[in-house]
Amino acid sequence: MRVTGEETYKPRSINWPARFLTIAVIAVLSLAGSSASFAGGGPNVTGAKLYIQQNALDKAIDVLIKEVSTINEKNEDAWYLLGYVYSRQEKYDKMLDAFNKALALKPKFQKKGVKIGKDTGTLYHSSLGVEQILKAVWAKSFNSGVKHFNAAVNAEDDSVKGTSFEQAIGCFSDAAMIQPDSTLSYRNWAAALINAGRSDESIVPLTTALEKNPKDVDVIMMLSNVYMNSGRDSLAIPILEQLWSYGVQTEEVADNLSRVYIRSNQIEKAKGVFKAAIETNPSSYHFRFNYGTILLESKSFDEAIEHLAKAHEIDPSSPDISYNLGAAYLNRGVNTREGLAEDSEDKSYLEDFKSAFPFLEQSIKINPDDESSWFALGRIAGQLNKIVLAGYAFSKGEPTKSALDDKIIVGMPTETLKAIMGEPDAIKAVESEVFSTVEEWGYKERRGSKGIVGIPEPLRVYVHDGRVDALMVLK
Repeated sequence: MRVTGEETYKPRSINWPARFLTIAVIAVLSLAGSSASFAGGGPNVTGAKLYIQQNALDKAIDVLIKEVSTINEKNEDAWYLLGYVYSRQEKYDKMLDAFNKALALKPKFQKKGVKIGKDTGTLYHSSLGVEQILKAVWAKSFNSGVKHFNAAVNAEDDSVKGTSFEQAIGCFSDAAMIQPDSTLSYRNWAAALINAGRSDESIVPLTTALEKNPKDVDVIMMLSNVYMNSGRDSLAIPILEQLWSYGVQTEEVADNLSRVYIRSNQIEKAKGVFKAAIETNPSSYHFRFNYGTILLESKSFDEAIEHLAKAHEIDPSSPDISYNLGAAYLNRGVNTREGLAEDSEDKSYLEDFKSAFPFLEQSIKINPDDESSWFALGRIAGQLNKIVLAGYAFSKGEPTKSALDDKIIVGMPTETLKAIMGEPDAIKAVESEVFSTVEEWGYKERRGSKGIVGIPEPLRVYVHDGRVDALMVLK
């Protein structure tokens, strides 16, 4: 039986402005007695500003580190500018450390920074506060991650795909570090890890995101999929149950929760999931189909037929619904027959076979390459004494691509067949409206007759539209 249900996480891009407005800051220098010790400013800070104007960022770092390590470790402007320069160089861990030290000395840096005339920053300037700069660098890292992720998804070369995913992982992990309250960063970081084949590593960012927002549906579904794919259903169940209790009863949640219940042999709970979902949304094909399929697998045939028939009414276009509904009737008929005494003349089970017949034909019509549907149709046709159709169905269920030392092949024109084999001994129509254009040509055993190929066994050749469609050697 087939149960529907399985997502790709695609990051969503956030577009921040290419440039933020500059906010002017009035710098105040505090003198501490005759020692002229600066809380901010000083020769090294002035030199760093000149280097920043010249875009000589490494030199700016050198003089700023000299300031805070040997001159004045509490120079608030030096720490702020150090964080700013590190942000420009994308050294985000050092940036955060420097900004945190600057904010501890001067909390106002959160909104306003240190103004530098002719600042060479292109995305943002030093005069912005820490809050604005972090938003800018977060957006830069996040959108770079999206860019690399999409490049990986669209890459045809595996090495390019792998490299792009790794680059996306780095960008999203940076974004999470810069803005640790953004669940979007953790979610996309996890998606990149999963797509890079590092699913176990995605658990950390996903659980972190879940701690920040316990009702984040996307995060819960990603985490449950990671647990389920690694055989840790016991960890998936509680978070899915919690999501279900919140009233988030979507198709994906229902699928995952019912699947882990089934795999842990909690069939009644799995049924309860879809039963509750149908009460809320009775016109859902998805809920009806999956509930009916679970009922079918647990041999609750009457209820299975009820819900599968309703799903078929809602949408008959899928071969799966026709197959499962046909299988439900077929299995109920078989179950009834097996419960009869050996000498029973009760043939009521044939009504179920008759009911199954058109649904399996429809399934095959939609998907003619489905061998399991052909086999099921063959079983029913045999029970209904449609012998030629049964032979055709079984030959299609396990197609013989060639016979007689490759002298007869599927797809051969019937005129070529006759040239090799001669006229058939018998021609019979297949008893089916759907396959009414198919004929069975029977050849009896014959060896070495004039110019005609000998055959080792009686042969049935099924022809359709002037060509060989299937073969069956009778043994």
